[in-house]
Amino acid sequence: MKLKFLENSKVAVWLALVLAVSVSGWGCGTTPAPRTAAPETAGAAVENPTENRLRVGDIIEIRLVTSSSHTGGQASAEIIPAVVDENGEISLPLIERIKAGGSTPSELSERIQANYVPRYYVRCNVTVQVAARFFYVGGEVRASGRYAWSEDVTLLKAINMAGSFTDYANRAKVEIIRGKEKTTENAEHIRQNPTRDVPIRPGDSIWVPRSMF
Repeated sequence: MKLKFLENSKVAVWLALVLAVSVSGWGCGTTPAPRTAAPETAGAAVENPTENRLRVGDIIEIRLVTSSSHTGGQASAEIIPAVVDENGEISLPLIERIKAGGSTPSELSERIQANYVPRYYVRCNVTVQVAARFFYVGGEVRASGRYAWSEDVTLLKAINMAGSFTDYANRAKVEIIRGKEKTTENAEHIRQNPTRDVPIRPGDSIWVPRSMF
């Protein structure tokens, strides 16, 4: 009887293990639920193709529609021009300086409104628009200067907008300066293989050096 009891106990333990494995999904007949992987393109949202985040040098227009106790609740509208300075800030009446660089126009609108209401106004409706964006081309091109930026501007298009290279240009070492970063591109190789053309961003400076030969 004792031996039979031990055998029955082993069977009971074995059945319990099988049941536990089946419930946990470790058995051969059960496929564990796949984990939801983060999309590979999730990080791409940081690099905004429409360049809608404000940056140093951006010229913006701020439209304020406000009402206060002094005006008896009547609304008044005002358009304030501003430039994002080297610290990424703009200057506004009453609230002095406010951070603008790195924000979208809608984010800046909310920040301005939060600074005005209720401290200065009962109500305040804010709209921020980017007036213009530019890039710069200098060195051995025929028409150095500042040019209006658009989303389709590339290095070769920028050079063409500046009248193309001079006869003394070093086309193999064209510099693109973006903030504190500088890259060097071979414009002749890009011309032969247009798929390698480099997008230009607002505020970029392109410098074409003089050839030594």
